[in-house]
Amino acid sequence: MTRPMTPPLWHEPYHRGQQLTRENKLPEALGAFERAVSVAPDAMEPRRELASTLYQLGRLGEAVRQFEEVVARFPANSEAANNLASVLVAADAFERAFEAVQNAVALDPANVVALHNLAEILKHLGNWEAARDVYEAALELDPDRPAARMQYGMTQLALGDWRAGWPAFESRIDAIGPQRLFAEAPSSPRWSGSQTLEGKRLLIMHEQGFGDSIMMARFARQLVSRGASVHLRCPAPLVELLATVPDISGCTAVGSAMPAHDLHAPLMSLPFLLQTMPEQVDGSPYLTPVGICPAAIAALLPGDQGPTVALTWSGNPAHINDRRRSMRGALLEPLLDTPGVRFVAMQKSPSMTELLSPALQSRLVDLAPVCASFNDSAHALQRVDLCVTVDTSVAHLAGALGTPTLLCLPFYPDFRWGVSGTRTPWYDRMTILRQEDPSGWGGVLTEVGRAVERLRDRGKHA
Repeated sequence: MTRPMTPPLWHEPYHRGQQLTRENKLPEALGAFERAVSVAPDAMEPRRELASTLYQLGRLGEAVRQFEEVVARFPANSEAANNLASVLVAADAFERAFEAVQNAVALDPANVVALHNLAEILKHLGNWEAARDVYEAALELDPDRPAARMQYGMTQLALGDWRAGWPAFESRIDAIGPQRLFAEAPSSPRWSGSQTLEGKRLLIMHEQGFGDSIMMARFARQLVSRGASVHLRCPAPLVELLATVPDISGCTAVGSAMPAHDLHAPLMSLPFLLQTMPEQVDGSPYLTPVGICPAAIAALLPGDQGPTVALTWSGNPAHINDRRRSMRGALLEPLLDTPGVRFVAMQKSPSMTELLSPALQSRLVDLAPVCASFNDSAHALQRVDLCVTVDTSVAHLAGALGTPTLLCLPFYPDFRWGVSGTRTPWYDRMTILRQEDPSGWGGVLTEVGRAVERLRDRGKHA
């Protein structure tokens, strides 16, 4: 009778660590994986899970060292090299990440996950054309991979090829999943773009962020011109303002009673469905705040105290790219020293008081306490001379209102702003200022300072 094989000693703590990970008990899982590695330092699985857990706990330096150890012990393993590249990206070590992912692809040219990672790293290094080519290679190997097709679409859009980009971007629905992407699931058919809209009630479904709703609401007018009655669904804080979008039949909050409708269309699908090219985008203002300016806002922005500049320098910390798109408040100090200019903060969350030292807070007027809605913020933006903002919903709000805007973009921009140039088809009165490299915001803020001085000096000579 053959005796059953005794499992290796590392199996018990390893499987215990996996169970604790599933229970989201990461510190306890870390201890279990450490025990497994101590028993079997040459086994790949426990060391890989140890490195992954360190990464999930935010201990990036230790995670990098452990992934490097995995690569050193298993130099022929493409997956190990790709894992190292991923954690190096999280640590903003893009040159080292590029070397690691090149190694992963050399070890296994058919490793589609590594090719996807290579493309993303190339974008972070500023080589968007090469990233596009890598995505094309990945899709040749695995054409049914939605995440790669979505990222390929976003890359094409960033490069200005909207004809290829918008159709590929539709893969976001499968890549992200409709349950995560949409807060609602209408029972009506989805509009294909080819069906007639004459006499139809079309529901535009909200997806993603506040800025996306503001940006894409402009297309309602084109849908109405095709004969549709258009109802817009958006987050509650936007309803009052977006109800002013020209020609729509209604605007209601996501989660409220669903209006009667015949067809629906995802918000971010509208450029694809309408086959929109850059030259067809109407960048003129299309939003107007409702009612008169609230007295509290008018009191803080009376219009007779010299040039007024609104600032938004930090976005939602939960945003996937926030640590790159947002600025540290301390960087604003030289700008706030500009004489003859009044600065106001359009920071909502995080608030100005969370982001600035008391000394710098004293140099701005905080509008957050008097702006309870996007409609209030719209009134405020109509009373300033210039809006300076990072890539947040404030940028879209100012652009849709026609407020002169300087948009400060990181070296790795969101696809909708393109990869070069100072202009955007989306908003006529917006100027883009881009980081020349990922090292910091110094060059961008120097340009902001010059623009603010020009604004002040024009006022002096008017």
